[in-house]
Formats: sequence, structure tokens, C-alpha cells
Amino acid sequence: MNRRRFLEQGLGLSAPLFFWGANRPSDAWGADDAAPDKMNRIGCTTVCFRPRFPSTRADAAPQPDDWTPLVVPRVFAEQLGVHNVELWSRHFPDTSPAYCRRVRAAAEAVGSRIINIQLDEPGYNLSHADAAERTKSVEMVRQWMDRAAACGATSLRANTGGGRAEPFDVNLTGDCFAQLTEHGRKIGVKILVENHGGHSSDPDNIVAILKHVDSPFCRALPDFGNIPAGFTPQQRKAFLEKLFPYAHLVSAKGMVFDEQYRHLTYDVGASVEQGEAAGFEGIYSVELWAPNYYPPDPNRAVKQMIQTIAASL
Repeated sequence: MNRRRFLEQGLGLSAPLFFWGANRPSDAWGADDAAPDKMNRIGCTTVCFRPRFPSTRADAAPQPDDWTPLVVPRVFAEQLGVHNVELWSRHFPDTSPAYCRRVRAAAEAVGSRIINIQLDEPGYNLSHADAAERTKSVEMVRQWMDRAAACGATSLRANTGGGRAEPFDVNLTGDCFAQLTEHGRKIGVKILVENHGGHSSDPDNIVAILKHVDSPFCRALPDFGNIPAGFTPQQRKAFLEKLFPYAHLVSAKGMVFDEQYRHLTYDVGASVEQGEAAGFEGIYSVELWAPNYYPPDPNRAVKQMIQTIAASL
């Protein structure tokens, strides 16, 4: 599948896109509608609005109202009441330290902060069988950890790599994360392991990595959506139960919504309540992603997710 076809399917571009106007819409829901302590525990990732970025839409031609990481903190604060901003690596038009410091300043200017970077750039595989390739991968992730630090983020999520059919070697993959953890300890950035394909599709592998590294600077990032679609609510609960004790951040993923923007794929509130019962005290960052589907009104979908999370805290 080529890149254009992937983006068309992943973004669901057959659906009409909804764009923010210059002013806050009258139905905007966010900090004004929830206690500040609850909004302090809710974030949002730029993945939710990927058609607003040339790098993650099928038509990469620039548009007058395109977003960049420099404008996202203000838009999230004004339109969603969200001050915890998560950035996707694919949305950086410039990865220089100077640009990353500008991103941090843009967040601080509106009373916000960058909480995490989701690293999905090609060219790294922390489970590669070849030692030289693993070394190159570790160095690439280190560079992104430095960028996260310059943005003011306290964590970066890196993928484990590895195919599901390939044998998992906790020493091989774990040693890569141990090196990244040591770098993160020096610069104040945690390295996060998410259930996000490859070896990390199995929560037991994630726990094995975390135990191998055994450091508060290597933690989990449970994702509500990256769980086998056929799982029952009980199986979903058992899956997340393995990760919540190690969680630094949670990806509160919304997938498919009905016409009233009620979430259909699974019970988001139940997963939040499970996290709270497990003692999780961090941030639930809203994400929108589903195969071959993108909500016609992503803003409404995000606000519905915010409402659901807040009601479950």
C-alpha cells in the first residue's frame, strides 16, 4: 500500500472535513464545563486533527489555515479548554532545537504544556536482529528525546518494532530501552512503551521490557484502542490490567462514533474508571484513530471524549 492510499484510508477522507473557525463555537465544551482538577488530567494529541497538517493528509499542498505545533497550544486552549498538548512526530515541519524551544514557548504563552511526543518516523526498530541497526535506532530515538525535552515534554513514546511473527527477545529489546532510559534520566524525559504494534501488541512483552529496565524513567502508555477488536469487555479489562500499574500516560482513544457522537467501539468511561481504580493519577490524552474511518466533525468527537473522561474521573 503506497503512502497516499494509506493516508486516504487512515484519514477516512471520503467524509467531509470540519475546520475550526476564527472564533470559539458556541457549543465548545472544555474547561468551562468541568472542574479544573479534572481538566488538569485531560490532554489531546494532534493525531486527532491530522487533516489539518500537510504531512498527514493525502493532499499535501499547503492550505491557508494549516496548523503547526506552534499554533496547536493556542487552538487547543481556546477551542477545547485543553492545556495538556501531545504532539505527533509527523507534525513537526522543523526538528531543530530552536524550533522545539519555540513550541515550548508557544505552549507556555497560553498556560499550556507539551506532555508527550508520539514517535512514528520511519527508520528505527528497537528490536532489529542486527546490532548495528539497533544502535542506529537508539540514536534516532535519543535525538527525538532531546527534541521532546526542548519542547518541555516529560516523555516520548517509542515503538518497540519487531513483527508479531518474530520471536521476542526481552534482552535485545530491553537493552535498547535501557539505553534510552539512561539518556532520559539525564535530560528529564521518560521513555514510554505503548501497545502499538509489533512486539508491543502483547502486553506481557511490554511488562517484560519494563521489568527488564526497572526504572521510573521507562513506563507504559496504555492505549484503549490498540486491543484486538474481537475482545470481550472482560478481555479488554484483563489486557489493560497488566499495563495500568506501570502507566505514565494513557491514550484515551476514540474510534467509531454514531451520528450523535456517542462512542460505539467500546466503553471509554469503563476503561477510565478501571485506570482510576488501579491508582493511575496521570493524564488521559484523547486520540482519534480507526481503520477506514474519520469522524466528519473531529472537534465534536474530541469534546465528547473529554466529557466522557471527565465524567469518569
